[in-house]
Amino acid sequence: DNIWIEYFLQCNMYQKENWIDFESEISEVIKLLNEDVQAFKLENNIQRLSNIFLSEKYCDDPQTIFTYKGKQYYSQKLTYKILRDKLLDDLNRLIRAFEIYLTEYVEKIDKQKKSPDIKKLEIDHVLSFNYTDTYEKIYGNCKEIECDYIHGKADVFHTLETNNMVLGIDEYLPGDRRNKDVEFIAFKKYYQRIYKQTGCKYKEWTDRIYNNYMDYINNQKKISEQSINGVCTIRSFRFSDMKPGDQVIVSNPSKYEKHNLYIFGHSLDITDKDILRDLILNDNVYTTIYYPNREELGKKIANLVKVIGQDELIRRTGGSTKTIEFKQQQDMIPIEE
Repeated sequence: DNIWIEYFLQCNMYQKENWIDFESEISEVIKLLNEDVQAFKLENNIQRLSNIFLSEKYCDDPQTIFTYKGKQYYSQKLTYKILRDKLLDDLNRLIRAFEIYLTEYVEKIDKQKKSPDIKKLEIDHVLSFNYTDTYEKIYGNCKEIECDYIHGKADVFHTLETNNMVLGIDEYLPGDRRNKDVEFIAFKKYYQRIYKQTGCKYKEWTDRIYNNYMDYINNQKKISEQSINGVCTIRSFRFSDMKPGDQVIVSNPSKYEKHNLYIFGHSLDITDKDILRDLILNDNVYTTIYYPNREELGKKIANLVKVIGQDELIRRTGGSTKTIEFKQQQDMIPIEE
């Protein structure tokens, strides 16, 4: 009794590949439903559903009985609001079912192999888009690694209410509509991250990287301006000269720390556009994107265009401004006993 599972099972991709992209399919349904609501208003009885699956289910047969939170509605009495709320409720139930699957099945699979590419890297921060602690278990080796589970973390002891896993869609509305049209905001990832309080440690990391780099840039500008004006001042300082109440600010803006970003297993889909841009568009970050085969390389390049734009991609993948490279992954190797 879950609309989303019923919908996924009849999708062409699932029929063909026995696999479905949850977020992409959810996005298509919600975008069409949002446009229907714009035309007929949220509180009105459903007059049209642009999504074929929903239309066949609730418009073609007016005698269809719709049950939601213990109440029954005939489809001709169904409002857009009730349908939206049912879709959201079923999404939350789907996420909880997915959490149980991850904790009771996936996490218990005996890991036989690992990536030699990841093994050789010196990592101190991990931003995980997954819901399980695979990296810590296989590659952590008891090192102190700061991890940010940006989409929440699966826990079998969670409930439908305490589950904090994010499974949603990207912002799709143009211009001012994204700030005014909020009827479907609960389906969006950025909202879920805030509502479920998954945390945003990565923001602290990117802010430190950016601020350090800007301090360096501003300091270079000052040095350049002083040189142009023929001014060069050096002031010696001794702590023994300090008087009570004196303050000393010590900074080192003459250099900056360079950072490396390694991306494994992420499709670079637009649903994570806001996070990916924060990381990749930092001029103080060199990004290496790993891909398993040529087909996936093509998909990642195409997706990255949607995330940062073709001009930025061209500028950052060649010449003196290069900050992005693609590297093919090595074959997995057995995990040592």
